[in-house]
Amino acid sequence: MDRDVLLYQMTERFQELYGQALDAVEKAPDGQWIAASEWAFRDIFLKLMQESYEAAIQARIDAHATASQAAFSPSGQRSGGRDTAEEQGAA
Repeated sequence: MDRDVLLYQMTERFQELYGQALDAVEKAPDGQWIAASEWAFRDIFLKLMQESYEAAIQARIDAHATASQAAFSPSGQRSGGRDTAEEQGAA
């Protein structure tokens, strides 16, 4: 996992999303600054948190030597060519 690349990418994303959060505060009408912007601000940062975590996990997977070999589909065939239980029952 290349931390520097990930930090750079997520820093750019943070700046983009933080700009959106600040826009929500600026657009809030007088007397409603909190009520009109709090949830937008919160939602933007939840999105950033989700994207950050997904990017970190994906970077770790991509950097792992055997990750592509270990990947499987829970509904696909098992190793050894045997059918899944559902396919066996349907036969």
